[in-house]
Amino acid sequence: MRVVIVGGNAGGATAATRLRRLRPDAEIVLVERGAYVSYANCGLLYYLEGVMKERSALFVETADSLRSKHGIDVRIYTEAVSIDPATHTVRLRDLTTQQTSVEHYDKLLLAMGAEPVFPHIPGIDSAGVVPLWSVPHMDAIADMIAHGARSAVILGGGYVGCAASEALHERGLEVTLLEVGEQVLSFLDPDVALYAQQELEAHGIAVRTDARATQVVRDGRQLATVLEDGQHLASDLVVVCTGVRPASRIARDAGLAVGRTGGIVVSPSLRTSDPDIYAVGDVIEVQHAVTGEPVVLPLAGPAHKQARIAATNIANRGQGWTEQYPGTLGSTILKLYDLTCGATGANSKQLERRSIPFKSVLIHPLNHAEYYPGATPVHLKLLYGLDGKVLGAQAVGHDGVDKRIDVLATAISFGARVEDLDRLQLAYSPPFSSARDPVNIAGSVADIHNP
Repeated sequence: MRVVIVGGNAGGATAATRLRRLRPDAEIVLVERGAYVSYANCGLLYYLEGVMKERSALFVETADSLRSKHGIDVRIYTEAVSIDPATHTVRLRDLTTQQTSVEHYDKLLLAMGAEPVFPHIPGIDSAGVVPLWSVPHMDAIADMIAHGARSAVILGGGYVGCAASEALHERGLEVTLLEVGEQVLSFLDPDVALYAQQELEAHGIAVRTDARATQVVRDGRQLATVLEDGQHLASDLVVVCTGVRPASRIARDAGLAVGRTGGIVVSPSLRTSDPDIYAVGDVIEVQHAVTGEPVVLPLAGPAHKQARIAATNIANRGQGWTEQYPGTLGSTILKLYDLTCGATGANSKQLERRSIPFKSVLIHPLNHAEYYPGATPVHLKLLYGLDGKVLGAQAVGHDGVDKRIDVLATAISFGARVEDLDRLQLAYSPPFSSARDPVNIAGSVADIHNP
């Protein structure tokens, strides 16, 4: 069996190594348009910030290690140009020589990931304007800092934009964060996201919501970001964190089904509309596990799980639908200085968009026993259906947020109701929790409001 995999990282590289374990006899070709086939994308910000000292620590596998350890034919600086499902071939271009070749496949796995989205404004292609999504982007920003950049404007107040604000501020830059919406961190509801904005501002980052850039102008050695109100913000660099979109062009051109989100449509077995082509990771459209809505959620955890499922199905000598992906819950967590922001399941906007009736409670219990030194509040929001079924949760606090979100993600996965949360027997000791954990309290308060 000959398998061609387009793209590396969490999707492609994970699938390649799993497939090798399952099918030692398979011929596996992995093509990657860049130089890096498997790196810690989520670690780029921490290297920029200086938390990670060694750049080499970002790289999980290299092209050479995949070749030598796993017997995978890895071709870097190689771009997939087109797919012909009728002949089971994919046309490749070597980006160093510009020569093309045609590769035959029995099964094809698409893992091209996502690509940054730039706002359509004049000057966005100016020198000193860079996205933050890949190793070359990280290197470009680090180089500008090394050559004297002391101020930055960040476009976009999502996960990457907020984390980049902290990273650059910790490197000594004066940072202004611009968000076109009414709040930062859209995966949170506004009444929870407020705490994240306050944390950024408390550390000296200027956060501007309802702020839309209309132009970027190069003025000598500096850039000027022009806002709708005419204000000019001077900076040494502009970092674009305005979102990403699935890199699904070749799939669309090949006639594969692509959804309204721009992601490749796949079945629960991760097969595309062509039975011999699979797709995983940021390039696909997934079903939200709570709302059932088709969504694109660029998260490393789901990409890893999808890659393993797809590899299992490709390796299957039968029909290839043994393993099923249940949908994406959207669990995510972010560190902003000493604050942790986490969420799982659906938020209010997602539920409203699908016309799903719900209630919510927002509580502020302490993270552990009050009498034990260092107790701080956990701002915990629970969203649940009229039948009491838990639909989503969000939490912000300085300690203990991660374990509450993980408990609630597990509860949602198993269809828990609010009364079940009150009954959970969670680990208790004064340094870690209270006799009634915040999760118990949230379930109890919700149950009272949901007779």
